[in-house]
Amino acid sequence: MQYWYSIRTGFRGWALLQFAKLPRWSKRPSTPFGFMLLAVTLVSCQGNNSKQATPTVVPVKLQVLEARAVFESSDFVGTLEAAEKVDLRPETQGRIAEVRVRPGDRVAPGTPILTIQPGQTQPQLDGAQAAVNVAQANKAATIEQLRVAEKGLEVARTELSSAQASRNLSKTNFDRATFLLSQGAIGRFDYDRAKTDLEISSNRVQAAQEKVGQAQASVSQARSVIAQANAGVAQAQAQVAGAQVNAAFKQILAPISGVVGEVFVKPGDVVSTGQTITNIIQNDALDLRLSVPSNRLSQLRKGLKVELIDPATRKRISTGQVNFISPTVDSAAQSVLVKARFPNRNGILRNGQYVEARLIWNQGTGLLIPTNAVLQVSGKSFAYIAETDTSQKETQRVARMRPVTLGDIQEQSYQVINGVKPGESVVVSGILRLRDGVPIQPES
Repeated sequence: MQYWYSIRTGFRGWALLQFAKLPRWSKRPSTPFGFMLLAVTLVSCQGNNSKQATPTVVPVKLQVLEARAVFESSDFVGTLEAAEKVDLRPETQGRIAEVRVRPGDRVAPGTPILTIQPGQTQPQLDGAQAAVNVAQANKAATIEQLRVAEKGLEVARTELSSAQASRNLSKTNFDRATFLLSQGAIGRFDYDRAKTDLEISSNRVQAAQEKVGQAQASVSQARSVIAQANAGVAQAQAQVAGAQVNAAFKQILAPISGVVGEVFVKPGDVVSTGQTITNIIQNDALDLRLSVPSNRLSQLRKGLKVELIDPATRKRISTGQVNFISPTVDSAAQSVLVKARFPNRNGILRNGQYVEARLIWNQGTGLLIPTNAVLQVSGKSFAYIAETDTSQKETQRVARMRPVTLGDIQEQSYQVINGVKPGESVVVSGILRLRDGVPIQPES
């Protein structure tokens, strides 16, 4: 076989050389020898070229294009914060006697967190109790003063009634004396005596009225003092109650359910009022804080869908909705604070975590093509579409290179605006080994 191939190749070269030596006019195949030489040469060349041009079938994977949900979206980086978070601070100064939880423990409302031995002492409690006794004694003295004032008011009112009765009698006698004097029945002496009695009784009435006014003022003052004494007693009793609480061991209880964060104290430490000792974080639901450009204000609304994206795989890890839009715009950044709440039942998200988020503005339907099926050539996008070639004797599938117009990236796919139709099969593997019209063999 190899020997025959060498002879054939040599003969073909010799024939071409002899043909090239012929005169120009004789290169036309006008003689039988010329026809035979040209035929041998053409057959030899055609046979060799046909063997070299036979294309190789490339195995590829195909994906049928179907109409799917597509959306207009924007990507952001935001911070997650717990929907419920409580910092525990003691209400009294004291020494930590016992810490009853560890960081990471899940607690329910009312769970004891730690015990504090307050710095208040028994003498302070005794002092508060003594203040109560003094306040109560002052109240008792004021009550006695009120009783005396009320007794004096009663006496003053009795004297006023007696003076008024005496004045009325003196007035009657004076009126009679005035009449009798005008008739000449009595003398001037009797008239003057009646007039003097009326003046004396009128002065007694005036004095009795002033005495009643003073007694009423004393009663009012005593009642005001009693009200103040009652307030003093109540305040002293409250101080006693506070001292009793402070003098005993005090437990700090969990106000909400959640996970205990870092505990900043240990038994024996002295804490002061308002000092943060630990916190409880409820990670069951988290709020994402986003800064959205103010030029998107017209599109912002509650209920917009927000997706959290895994930066490694670019896959969606959680879905939430916008539940808060700030009424003000950050003048420096010209952005609006937006919050979206996400459920976190599996616990993969954490308070304070930075995440990538996708805010979806609009949704619709369209075609998506995998990113690994797109070929970039000279700044343009192309994809290989599987077509059936019927121009050959045997029907076979070939890859046709087709320009496509792409939109936004959605997960691991491009949105296709133009270039392909639903139902067509796109090549999704081995596109670098393909060229337009190459036969392909779909793999399962």
